[in-house]
Amino acid sequence: MSRGGEFAYTWAVRNPDKVSCIYADNPGGNWEVMSKLAGLATNDVPLLHVCGSIDPILGRFTLPIENIYHQFGGRISVMIKEGRGHHPHSLRDPTPIADFIEKSVMEKKSVPPDFVGEKFTKTSYYSVASRYENFPSEQTYITLRGPFFTECYDRYQIDLANVEGASTIITPKTPAPGNPWVFRADFVDRDDAVDQALLAKGFYIVTGAVPYNFDGPVVTQWNLIYKHLTAHGFSTKPVLAGAGGAAGEAYAWAIENPDKVSCIYAENPSMHSNLAKTQPLENLQPLAKAGIPIFHVCGSNDPLFEKNTRIAEEQYQKLGGKMKVIVEPGKGHYPPTPTDPKAAVDFIAAAAH
Repeated sequence: MSRGGEFAYTWAVRNPDKVSCIYADNPGGNWEVMSKLAGLATNDVPLLHVCGSIDPILGRFTLPIENIYHQFGGRISVMIKEGRGHHPHSLRDPTPIADFIEKSVMEKKSVPPDFVGEKFTKTSYYSVASRYENFPSEQTYITLRGPFFTECYDRYQIDLANVEGASTIITPKTPAPGNPWVFRADFVDRDDAVDQALLAKGFYIVTGAVPYNFDGPVVTQWNLIYKHLTAHGFSTKPVLAGAGGAAGEAYAWAIENPDKVSCIYAENPSMHSNLAKTQPLENLQPLAKAGIPIFHVCGSNDPLFEKNTRIAEEQYQKLGGKMKVIVEPGKGHYPPTPTDPKAAVDFIAAAAH
């Protein structure tokens, strides 16, 4: 608690392999703690902070620690008591804190799946959306956020021979029959409600490697990623997906491999690929011929909307292809994720199965 939280962190960052979890209550901090959080994340140490919303050190330590720990892929959960300051510490009913400690100490580490190979890095993926709940025992509301309060998934970064850059795979708790997966060129944001819903349905979410020496995915290297995953039981027809410029790269691979695609899902897409020989808007015929369904979610104020999605929709329909577009009034380019993910998730689930 308070300065004691700082002392706990100071010892923990010097001994990250000797810690099962950290419970910190309105904790202080120091430069050493802030600069060495990576060691705790690497050792997958779960953190829980219980804080007051008007504690003067909330913004100096807890919120920065939360943000930094997210960047390293670590698990951090917070409980922020509405209208409470630095005191009183803890909770009148400490059951949630005890449950967190017991769960962390008793936790069995997951076994890496066979597709990760020998060289990989494991981190965690979870939503950072906040819940605001009434706690009568505390006589206030508490903001709840982090993996102790929502589903948390294993995320593996793997290296494959002859593929420049790492591929990232988020694994569902229970894979759906046939091991469906989403193949994308961009990283998954922690507020991506569509991918989170798909994970809950048993989909794998894969970010294909983007080489450092090129401006986008290399088709031959993505082919190797596809070959590796399908050889390990993944579906032979993934969902190709992406937001913004990454959508154009997803289209490019799908056009090169139309027999290996279940559907395409794009959010506010830029129909441009840096490495495609022919740009997607000029080369939709292979997708239409293969009968690949397409779904776009766009903001009405997105500057890419008219010259990308509307043109793609018109051309695809002329080619006999099936394309659905949802336009969200008043939204711009950000956030790209639809307000209600249900329509997109239902479309993807139906196409992938």
